[in-house]
Amino acid sequence: MSPAVRRAAVKLTYMVWNSRALATVVATALLAACGQGAHKGGGAGQSQNLNQGRKSGDALDPDMVAAVSSAHSSTPIAMKFRLSGRPVVGTPLQIVVALIPAADVGISHIHASFQPGEGLQLQGERNLDINGPDAGMAIEQELSVVPQQPGVLSLNATVLVDLDGGSLARSYSIPLIAADNPSQPRSP
Repeated sequence: MSPAVRRAAVKLTYMVWNSRALATVVATALLAACGQGAHKGGGAGQSQNLNQGRKSGDALDPDMVAAVSSAHSSTPIAMKFRLSGRPVVGTPLQIVVALIPAADVGISHIHASFQPGEGLQLQGERNLDINGPDAGMAIEQELSVVPQQPGVLSLNATVLVDLDGGSLARSYSIPLIAADNPSQPRSP
């Protein structure tokens, strides 16, 4: 075997193993996120709560998990979420989202915009605006979504933060794994 072919084979093997490792990590994170909060109350008949609750970031529900962010820092704001149950196609699902401003950063305004990914329907308000949030105090928002198809779905959020010295944006993703609804007839 020539050195060029050998290098190509090693490179291909390396890429395959890296993609398998990445897929394993992503699948584990998605499964862990969707399994959280399955024992909590709530369900299809609940109405959407548009009132924001505020509590200390330390007093948050321990079942809340961090939303996926492309930023490697939670400064100046972090996002966590909890599902009311397992996502099922055609069944409304409540998601409690918590925005947690850092305690040591002066934030004057927060604007969050929620966008459902393909196969997910967001019911109700898509935007959240908070003026003068208390540092270190979590801001909770309850959202209602309805999965339209089985599989991996996502609710995306863009959070714009006005600081004393400028503004910045953070993007987050809330992964959902929706199961087929056995009570719904399948279309041919």
